[in-house]
Amino acid sequence: MKSVFPQKAGWYKGVCHVHSTESDGWISPERVMAAYRDRGYDFVCITDHWKVTTPDKDACKGILHIPGVELHGGKTQVGDYHFVGIDVKKKAVFKFDKKKKYSPGELVKLIRSQGGLCVIAHPSWNGVSWWDLKDVAGDLFGLEVWNTGCDVEIGRGISEVQWDDLLSRGEKIWGLAVDDAHRYYRDAMKGWIVVKALSCTGKSIRKSLEKGWFYSSTGPSIYDLKVSKKRIWVKTSPVVRIDLVSRPCRGGTVQAHPGRYLEEHTFTLPGDDLGYVRIRIRDEKGQYAWTNPVYV
Repeated sequence: MKSVFPQKAGWYKGVCHVHSTESDGWISPERVMAAYRDRGYDFVCITDHWKVTTPDKDACKGILHIPGVELHGGKTQVGDYHFVGIDVKKKAVFKFDKKKKYSPGELVKLIRSQGGLCVIAHPSWNGVSWWDLKDVAGDLFGLEVWNTGCDVEIGRGISEVQWDDLLSRGEKIWGLAVDDAHRYYRDAMKGWIVVKALSCTGKSIRKSLEKGWFYSSTGPSIYDLKVSKKRIWVKTSPVVRIDLVSRPCRGGTVQAHPGRYLEEHTFTLPGDDLGYVRIRIRDEKGQYAWTNPVYV
């Protein structure tokens, strides 16, 4: 079996959706950077609404800042659209027109025109389905499988159903765990990604993000993932459950005996027409981690 992740690289922990006082966050950009640096994060993408925020250079010592933005607008049958742009141009300017009804295509185009990786934000929170995204799904880099803010506010933090709906229909899209922090006393440091990259530079992190060389977590760790034509193997921190997730009616699960833990497992792939498989793990605290899909 071959590892999904590059072996001659390091792991870097980061968050790709947070807010500051430059939009509706409660603390300054500089305090945002310091807060995550002090908790051991390697990079932060500040995504203020319709604005690219640039913290002072001194605030970025010891931690990488990746320019970002969050755009919203347009209505679905039950909600609206929010898109996060990761690694947009530092001097990009986004102007919100209150009178305009933005389509999802227009929002995605705005982000991509400024070099950003486009992520559908908290689809469970604002009621966005495959039907709402079918015309732009091919231009999306990722989907927020976990959003801390949406979890602590209204219990809609997990968007696995929306992710698998897209994947099962043949869309190729990565999954990200994020904080979407605004207040920081309860909605921060609870959702992150860990990227396997050659270095903690903007260029290297971007490349690894595009390749899907990362996993998402609210607690446990994934150390390696190997795949062959018939099997998939994962090595993790101690967990109580490991799931193989795939298209409807396909997949598998293994659970630890009471008082014991799992740290690795090999699944035999259930069939030849899966389209994709991904791994989800859960620890004894009920915290999760997710690999990106592997297309088979």
